[in-house]
Amino acid sequence: MPRFASHAEYCRHHRKVMELAMELGVTPIEAEAHMKAVEVRERHRAKMARRGIRSALPPIPLIPDQPAAPRFDDFDARWMMRN
Repeated sequence: MPRFASHAEYCRHHRKVMELAMELGVTPIEAEAHMKAVEVRERHRAKMARRGIRSALPPIPLIPDQPAAPRFDDFDARWMMRN
């Protein structure tokens, strides 16, 4: 977690993280990791643009990959049946 100079700065950062988490439908930790990845990617692209080189990195997807929903067969166990 980054260090903040003031409590207000911490609250602003936390609000950005929470808004992104709600928008993407992920946890705040995943949203913060996504924000960090985007920031690193943009810094890299800016550095490459200053050198006049096109970045070879593929773009980051805006919505992270969601895990597949569990199949019904995963829950088809005898001990789960109730009458």
